[in-house]
Amino acid sequence: MTVAPETVENLRSALAPLVASVDLMCEDVTVRSAGGRTVVTVVVDLPEDRTGSADLDTVAEASRLISDRLDADESFLDGAAYELEVTTPGAERTLTEPRHFRRARGRLARIRTAAGEDLVARVLAVSDDDVLTLRPEDAPGSKPRARRGGPAAPRELPTAEVASAKVLIEFTAPAELPDVDGDATHDDPTEEG
Repeated sequence: MTVAPETVENLRSALAPLVASVDLMCEDVTVRSAGGRTVVTVVVDLPEDRTGSADLDTVAEASRLISDRLDADESFLDGAAYELEVTTPGAERTLTEPRHFRRARGRLARIRTAAGEDLVARVLAVSDDDVLTLRPEDAPGSKPRARRGGPAAPRELPTAEVASAKVLIEFTAPAELPDVDGDATHDDPTEEG
């Protein structure tokens, strides 16, 4: 089954409000054929103003709502049987938009700038005009580098100057995690749940 791009966009537009009703956002929708079946994959995530991970019960509720909608309106897939996958972006997500960086506040990322600089830095904040505040750090598992004057000072980098970026997995939380949410309580990026 081949699905036209406008059909996928119509599907995304129909599903986004359902996903939003359970306080998630619809990150992506794809429809593909696999072994003679149609597979609909919906990637959901927390809104950009929250850190942490979407809980399984909320993702399951989003899956139920999406399945009900696809069953009720066969026009999206021309009545074809389908397999539904509802998932989250994953621990080592690629950061391609300012909202992805907002979701990654407090996380460590490997960033390559448009000028060719490679850095590992903790995402501290993203301004309204999409400028990142980053704290350069050592990559997990690497030999710590000695820095004159203590830890590296935060630096700013416009998201438009980021060529590529990916969240890195950390198995232990940093000793000092700045308050990235603007209040005293925030999710630890290494906590489960």
